[in-house]
Amino acid sequence: MSKRLNLGAIAALSVLAGCAAGPRAEVDAGKLHTVHTVTVVYPGKTVYSGGRAQTPLLLTGGGLIGAAVTGLANASTARQDPLVFDDVVRAKLGDTKLNRRFTDGIEATLRTHGYVVNEVDASTPTLPTFSRDDHNRWHASGPVYRESDAVLLIRVSPAYSSGGPMSAYTRLIIGEIDMFTRDTHEAVFRQPIYWMKTIDPYIYHFIDAIVADLPHAISGLDESMMAQVALFDKSLDSIQP
Repeated sequence: MSKRLNLGAIAALSVLAGCAAGPRAEVDAGKLHTVHTVTVVYPGKTVYSGGRAQTPLLLTGGGLIGAAVTGLANASTARQDPLVFDDVVRAKLGDTKLNRRFTDGIEATLRTHGYVVNEVDASTPTLPTFSRDDHNRWHASGPVYRESDAVLLIRVSPAYSSGGPMSAYTRLIIGEIDMFTRDTHEAVFRQPIYWMKTIDPYIYHFIDAIVADLPHAISGLDESMMAQVALFDKSLDSIQP
């Protein structure tokens, strides 16, 4: 079941997180130290989102998916069928392969920290079942996973968010990187990601301005999402014996 999450609430949470040292990983160090092999679940193609606070986003298995956004280019566009922001990105830029690059970065980081890593598609039938709870946190369930000691779930999404009609659109990266044990499916590692930049070259007052500057705007989102690999690396560094 999908869950609606107000983009303004996400933005506010991101600002609070940005004021601190950054979101910290939740780690069960004792159990994590028993993990030597990790299966990474490839999240699939990136979904880019864009919207104001009054425009809810849908949280699904693939991450944040923008609700229909009207007025993307001009008044005539607004009178047509509403367009999803991600559709515009795909039409103009094709597949940016951001999730491929991001996943490669996460896997390289795991290997640097001594883990043996393999990757599977999300449709692999032997994987645990992944679902969100009422607090939008991911959980795993199902039979024992026999291919590795743990399974890593990546759910990180890029968006341009605005707190309301008088607020500009700014870069937002939000999501989780979670590691679940093979048998009990306990989360031994949770890396929350809430990142937002409010003063930089990637600020737009209207969604159509983003569309007009789309290659530059999307490169900014890609850059900020790739920067989260370093956060993951830092979290693993902090728990090394």
